Amino acid sequence: MRVKHFDHVIIEEYPLAKELNDEIINQLRDVIDYGHTNVKAFHTGWNWLPNNPIIKKFKEHILYRTEQTYSPGRRFDSWEPTLMKNFWANLYSKGDYAQSHSHKPFLYSFAYFVNAKWYDSPLIFDDSGAKVRPKEGRYVIFPGHLKHSVPKHRYNHPRITLSGNMAL
Repeated sequence: MRVKHFDHVIIEEYPLAKELNDEIINQLRDVIDYGHTNVKAFHTGWNWLPNNPIIKKFKEHILYRTEQTYSPGRRFDSWEPTLMKNFWANLYSKGDYAQSHSHKPFLYSFAYFVNAKWYDSPLIFDDSGAKVRPKEGRYVIFPGHLKHSVPKHRYNHPRITLSGNMAL
């Protein structure tokens, strides 16, 4: 189901969200923090759970929607598949945030809300000022060059997201 589409940004709901969210929360119980980057919160490694079948299904969905909407592999004379280059989880605790950044040189990136309330910090596209309110099961696919950020998380419950980058 398409929610919005602005500035080449896709916002939709993942149809198998309950299964994915349960699996992510279960898997996060045994993960160590890989340090801070632009996201000043707990995050997993860059290629998290590559063989997990539930996550593979989700990645395939994101790749399919990216190809279907943007057709990045068809931009050149010959078709090239879009590949998921990295995939990780973020766990925001109270006070955590993501400073403004882009995902260049990747063509496309995404964010997915695993555990979030509508009033939690939104994903903000800094140049346009557009805000995407969190909703469990919602994903956002966007061109990798778009600068985005997340304001400080103000609540005691965790705000959990998945993120990833795609390239040809």
